[in-house]
Amino acid sequence: MQDIFEAVFKAPAQIGEKVVDVVFDTGKFVGQVSGAVAQTVIGTGIETTQKAAEILAETGKATFQVGQKVTETLVEEVVHHEPYLIPIEPSRGWDEALVFINRFLSEGETQPWKKRLLWETLRRAGWRGSLYYLWWDASSPVNLTLSALKLGVGLLAHWEAHKAKAKQVGLDYAYPLLSALPEKQITLMGFSLGARVAYYIMCGWPQTADRRLKDVILLSGAVRRQADKNWSLHVENITGKLVNIYNEDDLVLAYVFKVPSLNRSPCGIKPIKEFHPRIENLNATHLIGSGEHSYEAYLPYLEFLLDQKLDWKSRSGRLN
Repeated sequence: MQDIFEAVFKAPAQIGEKVVDVVFDTGKFVGQVSGAVAQTVIGTGIETTQKAAEILAETGKATFQVGQKVTETLVEEVVHHEPYLIPIEPSRGWDEALVFINRFLSEGETQPWKKRLLWETLRRAGWRGSLYYLWWDASSPVNLTLSALKLGVGLLAHWEAHKAKAKQVGLDYAYPLLSALPEKQITLMGFSLGARVAYYIMCGWPQTADRRLKDVILLSGAVRRQADKNWSLHVENITGKLVNIYNEDDLVLAYVFKVPSLNRSPCGIKPIKEFHPRIENLNATHLIGSGEHSYEAYLPYLEFLLDQKLDWKSRSGRLN
């Protein structure tokens, strides 16, 4: 559970045991389990994380009701910063832009041009348009810890609060930014909660807009895959494909997402549950071979995966 669970417990050492006492204490309704969960998270590895998830799940509806109220409080407490676009590289011949949207706890990444492996992988996959990074206030390990200390809430509540924020960014803030780009067509690539932002950008994109939303690529998407998300309806807002690349073994999505979502699974670990000619599901489990939750885990295979569903290389060849 590297990116999320470790972030809580690798925060400044002086906070120490106080964080453990606070992180899973969501009030008197679940006070009986907070000690057990604290002892669980002190342990190491995947087995202890699974045990924590089981304890939380067993608390029943009361836990979820409290969690919902805590999430609402946390949303109010978290200072909101408007998202902005960071140019990475200019176009190499296409009048198109690709916008990458990163995960939960990526707020501190304000110099994304240094992530050379990501951008070089996209170029090798055949992308010849411009490259951008959408910064959004996705929290950071330090902010997560401070929120837990201040409000007496834990990892799951902070995660849920930023799921709500991802939706707000996608519906309310992204379109004005993206529609002002000089490129005529826009492709989105989102990882984890960044995929959730991308989903809601797709949901709210006007079909009559001057800028067309072309392809949407989801990596380990933190979006429910069920039909009640109206995938077939919203995919009509794009002109290309929705490519859902998932890892069945992703441990963060399996526990942090499914527990507060009443065991409903995200598209980052299973196929989207709707058929549409523009929806493509790609199972990358056998390639990644682990439960790692990072976009870096996909990069060695991304060129191969994208080549199966998109025409970047063939289009690039026609320009040469």
